[in-house]
Formats: sequence, C-alpha cells, structure tokens
Amino acid sequence: MNSPRREIKTRDTKWAQSLAKFVATKTDITPNTISVMSIFCSFIAFLGYCCYALPQYPEKFYFILPIVIIIGIQSRLICNLIDGMVAIEGGKHSIIGGIYNEFPDRISDTFIIVGAGIAGLSTYSLILGLVAALLAILTAYTRLLGGTIGADQYFIGPMAKQHRMALLTFAAIICFFQPFCNNINTILYPAVLAVISLGCIITVWRRLEHIKKELETANE
Repeated sequence: MNSPRREIKTRDTKWAQSLAKFVATKTDITPNTISVMSIFCSFIAFLGYCCYALPQYPEKFYFILPIVIIIGIQSRLICNLIDGMVAIEGGKHSIIGGIYNEFPDRISDTFIIVGAGIAGLSTYSLILGLVAALLAILTAYTRLLGGTIGADQYFIGPMAKQHRMALLTFAAIICFFQPFCNNINTILYPAVLAVISLGCIITVWRRLEHIKKELETANE
C-alpha cells in the first residue's frame, strides 16, 4: 500500500527543509499547533475576500486585497507543508496528529472557498462558493474513504487541494488589474468557483474509480 502522505515537490526544497528543521529543533512549536495556525491564515484570506463586499472602500484596497488574499492562501499552504515535515522528519509526531492533519484543512478550505464566493458580490456567486466548499470536503472524504476500507489514499486531481489553492491564487493575481477592469471580481470569482466545483466532481469520480479498481484487483 502506498504512503498516505501527499507527494509535494516543495518538500525537497532547501527553504522548506531549513524552515522545518528550525521549527523542529529551535522552537517548542508542535506540528498540531502549525496545523491550527493554517486556519488563522485562511481566515486572513477570508477577511480579504469579505472586504470586496464593503459598500465602498478606498482605491488603495484594489492592490491591498489581492496581497492579503495571496498571503493568507500561501501561508496556509506553508503551514500544511511544514506541519508534516516537523512531525515526520523532525520526529515530533503524536498519536492525535492525524486529527490535526485533516480537520483544520476542512475549515481552511471552507474559509477560503466561501470567501471567494462572497468576493463575487452576488447570490449565485455565494451559492457557488458554498457548493465548491462542500465538494472540496467531499474530495477529502473520498480520499480518506479509500484508506478506511483497505485501499490507498489517492491524492489525484484535477482539483485536489493544491490545484484549488493555485487557481484561487491566480485569480487573486488577476484582481490586481481591478483599477483597469472595474468589478472584475464579480465575473472572475464565480467563474473560478464553477471550475473548482466541476473539477472536484471529476476528482471525486476519479478517486472512487481508483479505489474500486484496487479493491476489485485485490479480490481477484
């Protein structure tokens, strides 16, 4: 059976290894604490998204909001990267680490994706945000389902966590052009959330198919 740990190329980079080593050896910060910190990072992105819904905001926010959102999303991903490295490579894993590895992720996904729905400034955008958040949770459930019934945990996409966050980060970058394309967020975020929703449906289907084939092959 394959390792249930997600394959992440960034894990092999010098900066990630150095940061994880520093946290593991020079601080008392636990992997579980880092996992919880990812929720607060996601909440920063959520607040950035919500600012789009303010009745009026200064023009300087046109550049500040995407920065806040990007920082929130990328900080969340760094937490998701470092917590596992500190736990495994740093030897600080705990018996309840699996809970902290999974549960905060679901909250973080919800903050960021629903926040993007709010930034779309329409009812259908908010609905798309809620649907996309639920489907994101379903992709994680499907992955974990494989592990509970004796199959591998499949992290395949096309809309796994890293793909969702990359797409939302790219959307935030496009929003830097807000001064030149008025209300671009009202078009961009509903479109992005629709892509995430469709991608999550395909992801769930692909993961289920892999689980089914593995179980059927094992019983032949």
